[in-house]
Amino acid sequence: MRSRNTIVSGSVAIIAAFAVPAHATTVGCDADTRAVMVDVNHAVPMRQNVITEMGDTTIESAALSTPNGRGMALDANDNPVSLWIGGRFYTTGDGGETWTLLREQSDAEMDQQAANLHKQAEEATGFICDYDIALDGRTVHRFEAEYVLIPSGVPARSRYWVDAETGFPWKVMHEFGGDAPMTITQQNEPAPDLTIPDPER
Repeated sequence: MRSRNTIVSGSVAIIAAFAVPAHATTVGCDADTRAVMVDVNHAVPMRQNVITEMGDTTIESAALSTPNGRGMALDANDNPVSLWIGGRFYTTGDGGETWTLLREQSDAEMDQQAANLHKQAEEATGFICDYDIALDGRTVHRFEAEYVLIPSGVPARSRYWVDAETGFPWKVMHEFGGDAPMTITQQNEPAPDLTIPDPER
């Protein structure tokens, strides 16, 4: 089954947390991969085209993100359906004309998320690195590792294809085990003119 929907719950959080690694230097496979796993900054705004596979179901979605921590999930027609700025999460039922605050994370919650991300990287195993390989005509570094999501305990394996010169994450793949196995494949493209509104302004 293939459908076009927007992922607006846990998968968006996964995308936001893991999909935007910065440039890694070749100082060692383990260290390089861990740096990619914890550095969630990126230099330019991007569009994230995502395919999520869960059993016989395939969901296509998209998201936008900026270097200053803003993101927006889109429906099949590229209409906004949810938005996040830092720890604030919003939804819209009218294509972005108005926004409703769904929830707001505290500083302590955001600090804990960052700590969990670092712990996942610290405890990761099964590192595989391929430097200066080809991906769609580009030279990239590919990083791969196994880890356990905190606090859910779900086993995961992630692969990152990062531009060898700029550090742009052209492709990211996450495989999650547990009771509901899922694979998220993300193809990214720069979107330098992208802006994401702030509903509070």
